[in-house]
Amino acid sequence: MANQDQASVSSASQSTDHRELSPMMDLRSHFFLHHGESLGAILVTQLLTEDNYPNWARAMLMALDAKSKLGFVDGSITASMAVTPLEKIAWSKNNSMISSWILNSVSPHIAASVIYRNTVMEVWNSLRNRFSQANGPRISQLQKLISTIMQGDATVTTYFTNLQASWDQLLNLRP
Repeated sequence: MANQDQASVSSASQSTDHRELSPMMDLRSHFFLHHGESLGAILVTQLLTEDNYPNWARAMLMALDAKSKLGFVDGSITASMAVTPLEKIAWSKNNSMISSWILNSVSPHIAASVIYRNTVMEVWNSLRNRFSQANGPRISQLQKLISTIMQGDATVTTYFTNLQASWDQLLNLRP
């Protein structure tokens, strides 16, 4: 009797081991999507506008990295990596989900200009090519700002934070 129970448990575990797990449910898969992910999620609090690309891009990359989706943006996870039918479905769903996250994180005017791109990588590259160009007037503006920042009535911490933010922006704008 005990041998029969062990045999049935053993055969049941073997049959579940061979059952294919959806790539979107497999924690080890590039295509894993947590059940709490939603198309309406806004990953960063500051929408992309015409003048905040470096800060926005940094925040988006950090958020996508935290969700293990950076590969869709940088091209290390492509549609060609999806071999099985389930993987192809999973790739498509991930691509749509991440595209939605990006579209939710840009101003409506900018979203309208990239909504018809087919892949996350195309959306990302379009935004990067358009907004990451060296901005001579902004560089000059930041240099002037840095040279004129004074502590005044501000605390040392506030003064240094403002100065550091300006330095970081300047470093991001220089090619």
